[in-house]
Amino acid sequence: MPKTKTVYRTAIYARLSRDDGDKAESNSIASQKALCEEYITKHSDLELVETFVDDGYSGVDFERPAFRKMEEALRNGRVNAVLCKDLSRFSRNYIDGGRYLEKIFPLLGVRFIAINDSYDTLTENHQSNSFLVPFKNLINDTYCKDISVKIRTNLDVKRRKGEYVGSYTPYGYRKDPEDKNRLIVDEEAGGIVRQIFSLYKDGMSVGQIADHLNELGIQSPMEHKIKSGINFETGFKTREAAKWSYTAVRRILANEVYIGILAQGKRGTPNYKVHVVQNRDESDWIRVEDAHEALITYDDFMSVRTLLGRDTRVAGAGTDTEGNPFSGFLFCGDCGQPMIRKVVPAKNKKYYYFVCSTHKRHEGCSPHSISAVELERAVRNAIAAQVQNVLDISKTLDYIEKLPSSNRLVLGYEAQITKLEEEIEYLSKMKLRIYEDLTDGLLDKQEYADFRQQYRAQIEDKSAALDRIKREKKDALVSDDTEKVWVALFRQHENIGEVNRRVLMALVDKILIYEGHALEVVFRYGDEYRRMSEFVERHGDLLPQKAQEV
Repeated sequence: MPKTKTVYRTAIYARLSRDDGDKAESNSIASQKALCEEYITKHSDLELVETFVDDGYSGVDFERPAFRKMEEALRNGRVNAVLCKDLSRFSRNYIDGGRYLEKIFPLLGVRFIAINDSYDTLTENHQSNSFLVPFKNLINDTYCKDISVKIRTNLDVKRRKGEYVGSYTPYGYRKDPEDKNRLIVDEEAGGIVRQIFSLYKDGMSVGQIADHLNELGIQSPMEHKIKSGINFETGFKTREAAKWSYTAVRRILANEVYIGILAQGKRGTPNYKVHVVQNRDESDWIRVEDAHEALITYDDFMSVRTLLGRDTRVAGAGTDTEGNPFSGFLFCGDCGQPMIRKVVPAKNKKYYYFVCSTHKRHEGCSPHSISAVELERAVRNAIAAQVQNVLDISKTLDYIEKLPSSNRLVLGYEAQITKLEEEIEYLSKMKLRIYEDLTDGLLDKQEYADFRQQYRAQIEDKSAALDRIKREKKDALVSDDTEKVWVALFRQHENIGEVNRRVLMALVDKILIYEGHALEVVFRYGDEYRRMSEFVERHGDLLPQKAQEV
């Protein structure tokens, strides 16, 4: 009797991915399927059972949904042959690809065919071809690695140039229609971002802001993406319509993208074979300033960031959090812990005062009690005094700035710098000459070493003095834009009325409460103020009498 011809139940496997360098034109799913189907029609020992397609999946590993389904069909015997266009469609992983071809498929009795590579585990030349397969797999693996490196390098170049390479834009921005790597302001969402910062500056807590936005019916960032037509999916959505949450609001308040800073590369995969996304150290992020239009000023953002780092919530019975502009600013001067506000009702009135939270928890310290009325009055007076100090010093420096350049030379910076530079140049030449004297025999080695050390020490001293004078000169240039900004900030509050949260966020870093109702207001821009004060103190005697009387 003639031997019955075996017919293999065949599965076509097709894969396409731009991530590992596949060319869509030649490797399209349709072309792969057509080639395989034509091959089956010409081979009567093959019977097509099912086609498995992984469209958009890299070949560097086997965590592909269609491949896993095909493997299940192979293991339960539904199919016993696999047909691919070529080996690269099957795998671009040298190690794992070889494991399937040399161990798993032979163990399962699976026939494997790669058409363009002329590889068929059933044919007589299989043994000779099997010698070349590992090399082809290695080439495919190396090719994939090379493509991965090029893609990563190209993305890093774009990031360092300040180009946005993310799939989804931060809330408040959208991609420029004319340049997909550039962020422009989304006017609708950008207005909500500004409102969130404004509400926080007015004293509203993060949770209260979220509730407020939900009450107004303002769409959350997720809903805004959906409304904008972005195909956005998440596993965190638990309601039919996503609402504003504490996390969403806080994330916005802490995101430096709103001051024009683009920080990218925060997360990524270790290499082209491991697809597990991991968080990267902040030192590895790529940060570019002024990458796009800012929605929030730098000062406002830094004030908000400082307060976010403090616990502005007040807990415990008898406490009151509403209408408290000092929340997040008030600390015990001795233990450093926050002061909490207490409310005491008496008849038809409420009296507010602040106490040390450590003492309130019965963990030591003392009450440091101070009434809200006394606190507000003392802080208002301290702010008014500081504003006046800043303005007085600023007026003096403004006078200097308006002097002609020739009159400014009385301060001696240019002359001192020129003199020190000439002295350093002279000492450097003398240091070179002693080497010539050594080679000419005018100095012995010990004398040369002594002179060399003396000149080196003098040059180091003069260089240190030169650096100090240059820094002092730089500090003296009051025309610097940054300095003008903070001085202008104090000038805006020259006639201060009530102490509200916006005033505190603009001018105050923190307030320390001591025993006996004593307090200390630590102002923002302390270093800048101190530098201005020291400059006027050092050079006041050199200024015209008119300037000293301002």
